[in-house]
Amino acid sequence: MDHKMEKKEIRKAIWPQWIAGTGVTLSLIQVGIMGAWSSPYIAYLTSSKSHISVTMDEASWIVSLLNLGRPVGAILGSVAVNYFGTKTTILVSSLPMAFCWLFIMLADRAEWLYAARFLSGIGIGKTYSSFSLYLSEIADPTIRGALVFLAVSGLSIGNLMICIMGANLNMEISASICLALCFILMIIFLWLPESPHHLVKINAEEKARASMLWYHRECDVESELQTLKKFIEINNSISFINVLKEFKVPHIWKALVLVLVLFMYSQMSGLNNVVFYMESILRSANVNVIDPSTVVIIVTAFGIVSSLLFMLLIDKFGRRILMIASSLSVAISLICLGTAFQLLDANYDDLQALAIFSMFFFELAVFSGIISIPTTVMGEIFPPHVKCMAGCLTNVMAGFFAFISTSTYQPLINLITEKYVFYIYSLLLLTAVPFTLSCMPETKGKSLQQIQEELTKKS
Repeated sequence: MDHKMEKKEIRKAIWPQWIAGTGVTLSLIQVGIMGAWSSPYIAYLTSSKSHISVTMDEASWIVSLLNLGRPVGAILGSVAVNYFGTKTTILVSSLPMAFCWLFIMLADRAEWLYAARFLSGIGIGKTYSSFSLYLSEIADPTIRGALVFLAVSGLSIGNLMICIMGANLNMEISASICLALCFILMIIFLWLPESPHHLVKINAEEKARASMLWYHRECDVESELQTLKKFIEINNSISFINVLKEFKVPHIWKALVLVLVLFMYSQMSGLNNVVFYMESILRSANVNVIDPSTVVIIVTAFGIVSSLLFMLLIDKFGRRILMIASSLSVAISLICLGTAFQLLDANYDDLQALAIFSMFFFELAVFSGIISIPTTVMGEIFPPHVKCMAGCLTNVMAGFFAFISTSTYQPLINLITEKYVFYIYSLLLLTAVPFTLSCMPETKGKSLQQIQEELTKKS
């Protein structure tokens, strides 16, 4: 077979996995929309033009209830993954999202928005508990990282969509558009088959064969099925109590610590704060050569391009290199942003270009690895029998880190000013480089079985 025929066959064999990845991307678009929803609409809700009377204290609850709902969703999502499978969990996670948009459409009091934001947090927690596991179970090792990057690009797409909708549409119309996207998401995941891993786990062999043939066209079904059965039988015949005890096993608790630290870096990098307060940061930096709201839209669109670009690189350069490069780049962008504020304090006024450049560089840097790599590694590094528990723990902690980051941002600004806050974030991220070099294994191009064999041998 010549090279062209081989390439054509490979492309034909993996296109269903790209369809599944696109469906997951729609789910992450919802997450991106819900995460950045407060940026345009809180300003409206607290203004005199609002159709709902919302105080600043109530607005603070509307923003923070998302992060309070996320740990609840992480726990429910992990239980759902264990009993219903990863694909079904993604489908179920769209239900609280749909009710979130419905409640926003009906809202005439702040309590409706409280419920909507709490439900959105539950949906986000469920999504994060399942989407990377689903992709790791159905994807060929050669494109597994790219599929996760494609999915995570949905965050920046969602951010951009809500920035544009928030600037041009009222809450009810934008919520109805988002509700329609939820229905499209449900239709896609009702159609997609469950992952072969879950079907083998529940002894549905015929469905597992059909699922393998759908996701991996022209594969040796019987050989892959037997390999998967052996892998799951070894790792899955264990009770809940014994699953907890498994975290005493050296390579498993080391994997848990690794993923928790990676999520800590991603959530404490200042991402949530820069996204939530980008327009305010630009105004504080005296940016007026371009309207700050326009800069926000352009920067968010740039994030989509950068995330799609690095989707092509993750399976070429590997996870470690991109994590190191991303951490360094985010640190540099935050140093630039802190320097812009420091020079403003020293009465150097013409620094708009530095502040705008910092935002663009930050958007490029965060989507080049620090957001996607922890999720990718979480889906790859744990054996099947502890994935649900590990996913639950990491997502609860990720929500906790996000809450700490967002709840301390404004008090820190008031206490030590913007420049030192951004310097602190940059110093924290610089420590990610030695940590990644010394502690993070490379999983590029390896099957889940190979990864577990290598980690077990090392331990």
